[in-house]
Amino acid sequence: MKKAAHFASFMLALTCTPLFCEGNSVVSVPADIQHFGPLLVVATHEDSPDPETYRGDLFSDKAAERMRLLRAIGIESIPELYELWSAFLHDHAGEDQNKVIAASIFGGMMEWNFGEPGSKQVVLDAGFDEPTGHPLELRAVFNQKDGHWTHIATLACRCQIGDDAEPNNYMHPGKPSLQQEWVITLHQRTDENHLEFHAKEIRFRLQGSALWPLIEFESRSTICPQNSSYGPNCSVVKTNLEPAKLIGANKELVPGFVLISWSGKPPQKDMAGMMLYNPVCKPYTWDEISFSYVPSDLKPRTCGLTSTPPKKPVNTQRAVPLATSQTTRQ
Repeated sequence: MKKAAHFASFMLALTCTPLFCEGNSVVSVPADIQHFGPLLVVATHEDSPDPETYRGDLFSDKAAERMRLLRAIGIESIPELYELWSAFLHDHAGEDQNKVIAASIFGGMMEWNFGEPGSKQVVLDAGFDEPTGHPLELRAVFNQKDGHWTHIATLACRCQIGDDAEPNNYMHPGKPSLQQEWVITLHQRTDENHLEFHAKEIRFRLQGSALWPLIEFESRSTICPQNSSYGPNCSVVKTNLEPAKLIGANKELVPGFVLISWSGKPPQKDMAGMMLYNPVCKPYTWDEISFSYVPSDLKPRTCGLTSTPPKKPVNTQRAVPLATSQTTRQ
């Protein structure tokens, strides 16, 4: 297959670059097909026109033009993507396919900065049936370097996806100044009664024209007792990746990171802020060879902050406020 041959050539080229030949280290280059639970990440490495040319197709009210966009990002030519596409169409059996394609698609384009210096990244979002229990969401990643555009990868999931960047570029949309990590969040409810909710976060960067996964972890969970609704009887855990000082072998402080998890209960009233307590930290360091965050045996200097105990002795650890309500809790 053309794509497979192209990827094989790409892998061979990587083995001859200085980064991948340094010392005796063996670097595991991301595979052309990666699975992260229900999320499928397919490497493409194809020459591409400016992705701006796809904008008209994305927002067209004609099914044929929208299909032209989907074909361009591999929805029919890549077997693994076609399998998800076929399953989506099967869920709409008996409906007019052109109407489904023209009526239910949503999406947009966003410029990020998660590649190498001097490059620019654009992510095209396209998806179907987001409010229903049968969504299909797609992300096509494009990279511009030396004036040349490449379609790097297509992501697909029969689930609800959120994407963001860390640090974000909300202050300067279209002109991100800081090096970013592209953050994909997968949202999953495990039952129809919304008694259990989980969110997984996966972070990516581009290197050597490959989309590299840096770390994945559960960023949010909400579990409620049976026969209850969302409220103070539920348990909430929220986890963030944050910079931290770690204690080295000689008691020196070294730069690192922690996955810090806070837990708590939803508030009694819908519009009240939720306070999360009890920080738990898992230390990590950045490994340039594997191009990822790796677990560390070093201990963090601190895990969360302490504050003056409140007048009522309920908890002496500092709480993290999390704006939430019954309608916007996830």
